[in-house]
Amino acid sequence: MRRTKLEKSILFLDEDNAGFSVMAESMAKHMSPPKIRIFSAGVRPGKIPPEVRRVLQEIGVEQSGSTTKSIDQVPTNDIDLVVSFGDAHEKCRSLPARAKLEKWAIPNPMRAPGESSAVLSAYRHGRDEIDKRVAALFLDHWRHLV
Repeated sequence: MRRTKLEKSILFLDEDNAGFSVMAESMAKHMSPPKIRIFSAGVRPGKIPPEVRRVLQEIGVEQSGSTTKSIDQVPTNDIDLVVSFGDAHEKCRSLPARAKLEKWAIPNPMRAPGESSAVLSAYRHGRDEIDKRVAALFLDHWRHLV
């Protein structure tokens, strides 16, 4: 696929492409400016937990139709920015060297202790943090690259 000079591509990467990277992809697609291509992938794709859809629906972001993907299913040579959750970028050998790397350390809700309300609260916290960071990407990052 041929890109124009102003097109930019973002990859949200995590271990399983089932939680934070899917949230980030959905939110970025919801608020991205034109000519921004958004992808998410995992080192080892997993299953999207129902809490992800639920917390996204609470803020009016649709996640339906999205499936987990492996890094091999993404056009990695076109990626300008990789946002890595945890250390997923260290486990992925196919990332382009020219891509800028950002590491977003956000506590994993799958490790939240206790009952389902605590887990859901952890997902909401992660969602809110990702929402702020995705908005900041579009305000700061792309304005300086064009």
